[in-house]
Amino acid sequence: MEILKLAVGGWFARAMAVAARLEIADILDGKSMTAAELAERTGTHPEVLHRLLQMLTVPGVLERVGDEFRLTEAYAPLRADHPFTQRHFAILAAELYDDAMAGMMHTVRTGRSGFKELYGMSLYEYLDAHPDTAELFDKGMVDLAGPIAACLLAEHDFTDVTTIVDVGGGSGGLLPGIMAAHPRIGGVVADRADVCERGPGILARVADPAVLDRITYAPTDFFDEVPAGADRYVLKNVLHDWTYDNCVRILRSVAAAMAKSPDGARLLVVEPLVETDLDGWRAMFQAVACDEGTLGLDETRLREALAEGGFTVESMARLPTGHKLLVSALRTA
Repeated sequence: MEILKLAVGGWFARAMAVAARLEIADILDGKSMTAAELAERTGTHPEVLHRLLQMLTVPGVLERVGDEFRLTEAYAPLRADHPFTQRHFAILAAELYDDAMAGMMHTVRTGRSGFKELYGMSLYEYLDAHPDTAELFDKGMVDLAGPIAACLLAEHDFTDVTTIVDVGGGSGGLLPGIMAAHPRIGGVVADRADVCERGPGILARVADPAVLDRITYAPTDFFDEVPAGADRYVLKNVLHDWTYDNCVRILRSVAAAMAKSPDGARLLVVEPLVETDLDGWRAMFQAVACDEGTLGLDETRLREALAEGGFTVESMARLPTGHKLLVSALRTA
């Protein structure tokens, strides 16, 4: 049975993604409904939807009460209106990311990108060529950013900060939570041009308009240059997607920008590091789908990259999300 559960585990992830695309969690919204009622609301086949709902009771996404189904509390973040929604990331992980893992054997045999073997291009090239998937990816990254923003507010003092540059920040999902708590802060999202073009529309669905007015987008190649002069720079879930050498390149770009910043400027690196066997699943995904040759970073290696990039680590904290926060200053001569 243990082998069977693991072997068919991907089926349940796909079932959850189908339910998320059908917005079943949003429709239920604390209520119980029959399969027939949900089928009418979602425009689906009643008998087959009933089987999907039954299937989702196995991992505990739904629970059954008589002939009705309801969403369990643990899966409330599948609702789009949940303050820490994971709806879009759940779809992204169960669809594109799971498809990419079909290239795992190629990566294990060769050490090269399984994603590139399957699709003939890198992940970011694929996103450039598939706008609908790129939009889903951007929304998924916003999903992941919300809980981290709440953790950063509890861990780091933003009282005297005036400008944050979120380097590789996607649509800017990290910024609204921080900026809502600190009305003086302005935010800059530095990412690829196409991401910056989509960003305002995606963020408008989840952020207060008053906060959005304080966020700007700067099309950026972070290997070359990032916006200069801010007093906080953030690299969240960025470095672990790249090889060590490319991490150093990114950090040197940030260091060059911070050299033009006021005294007291700091870099906040937020990373899910690979330090135990439990982190191996993430490292395998990075090896398959991210920068070719990427195997993840542990804290020692991250500190080495920061030093080589021109930084001194001042403090380290573990966040409730499992990430580590390393606060760094420019290294003085």
